[in-house]
Amino acid sequence: MWTASPTPWLPFFKKYERMADHDSLTYYRYLQSLAGGWTAEPGIVLTYLPFVPKTLRLLGAPVVYDCVDDHSAYPGLLDKGTVDRLEARTADIASAVIATNETIAAKFPSHEDKLSLIQNGVDHELFAAPAMAWLDTLIALPRQRKFLYVGAMREWFDVQALGAIAAAYPDCVIDCFGEALPLVRSELAIHTNIVFKGTLSQAAIAQEAPHYDVALIPFRESPLILGVDPLKFYEYVAAGLPVVSSTIHALGTFGNDLVRLASTPQEFISAVQNTIDADSLELRRYRVQSSRRFDWSFRIAEFDRVLDTLIPHQS
Repeated sequence: MWTASPTPWLPFFKKYERMADHDSLTYYRYLQSLAGGWTAEPGIVLTYLPFVPKTLRLLGAPVVYDCVDDHSAYPGLLDKGTVDRLEARTADIASAVIATNETIAAKFPSHEDKLSLIQNGVDHELFAAPAMAWLDTLIALPRQRKFLYVGAMREWFDVQALGAIAAAYPDCVIDCFGEALPLVRSELAIHTNIVFKGTLSQAAIAQEAPHYDVALIPFRESPLILGVDPLKFYEYVAAGLPVVSSTIHALGTFGNDLVRLASTPQEFISAVQNTIDADSLELRRYRVQSSRRFDWSFRIAEFDRVLDTLIPHQS
């Protein structure tokens, strides 16, 4: 298996389709220059990027387009129509399209015959083992007075919701792990119980996670967020944690035992309290055990089935 990252491209490739096609040719020539000559007869090409359809066509192999986000909904210097057209061309070329949730899948109504839904997952044992080891020492679930957030804190992060939670629970600490924009830090600086802890490895997070009362996913409502399938949700529940999240379509299929959804700061505050009140040792164990179905091994098996359908076309 060969992996290749994009080379430096000319700017504006998300704004002008002709620029994207120019970059596609540059990228193809770069791939041809790599040692090993693998572009001569590639077996299957897997892409997460919708911006280089001309590269994919020149490679001449079956393509799997794995769409994990609504790329046209990202902020920045882009034109939504341009990105959507590039993605449509990529989907047309692809022999298989994979979407991480129903919202993303709905972008490809003309490709239902080659569309598969494969959600995000988790290294279940990594998160479950520390949780069960701790739970097995308890006879009742203690109140930790600590809330958890793990992930980037960028323009999609809902500082109003997190600030409201911090103000409503002044005796609780909210630990935030991940990189935070300076603007996020400054807007939340008034809340001394919000602590920015920097980044930690997954293994370190797995050790820490069980010792929190609730895990949070506070995102601003936007087309981008409506289409995400947050990896952190699967990690939280594998650690036994109850989750309070912004309204994200992919999480709407799960019950309150796993996640409560909130659309406003006040709803977040109420959902946090209801979640803490309802939690128990039994629910913690249930989350750990029921989340085994999210393990990456099952997702990989689904992915392999998609690849298997393409192998006969390689003769």
